[in-house]
Amino acid sequence: MKNKIDVRGISQQQALNQLEKALEDQSIKTVEILSSEQDSTSTLINYLSNKGVAVEEVLQTPEGQTIIANISRKQIMTQKSYVVDNDTLGQGNEVIGQKLMNAFFNVSSDYEQVPASIFFVNTGAKLCVEQADTVDALRKLQEKGTDIIVCGTCLDFFEIKDKLAVGRIGTMHDLIAIYHGQEQVISL
Repeated sequence: MKNKIDVRGISQQQALNQLEKALEDQSIKTVEILSSEQDSTSTLINYLSNKGVAVEEVLQTPEGQTIIANISRKQIMTQKSYVVDNDTLGQGNEVIGQKLMNAFFNVSSDYEQVPASIFFVNTGAKLCVEQADTVDALRKLQEKGTDIIVCGTCLDFFEIKDKLAVGRIGTMHDLIAIYHGQEQVISL
């Protein structure tokens, strides 16, 4: 079902309220939003993005802009994957790096839009074992459709294969398939 929302001439908060109601309706698959103000259009696009809704098109019309969005309850970024080669995020202090990596996956798991896959290699494999702070967030991502892959050689090297708590054991073939098959691979 397609829904048309006209937010021209109303406040941004009223526009967001109307959009929120549309997103709650399970029968709506596509929403068309008519907006006259560029600021409102930007706010609505940001709101949709944060909810994991794919904005397919923004059309310029004589009256303003028309946003066409595909509403999906389980949005997978099919052309995007992550490769995680460390158990910390950033360089420098290890303690803050571990906190940042944990925060990254916790926040990522709150979004409806998730990556197609995440490949954990080297010390990144430690993020997928029992007692790791990231396990719950990674399980949430996996439940939303993300393929969690953990380097088997790395698990063997660190002697933690028996402690794997989330994901599946992968090989270099899986990693190469990600690089060949995805439009965008992000290294963390």
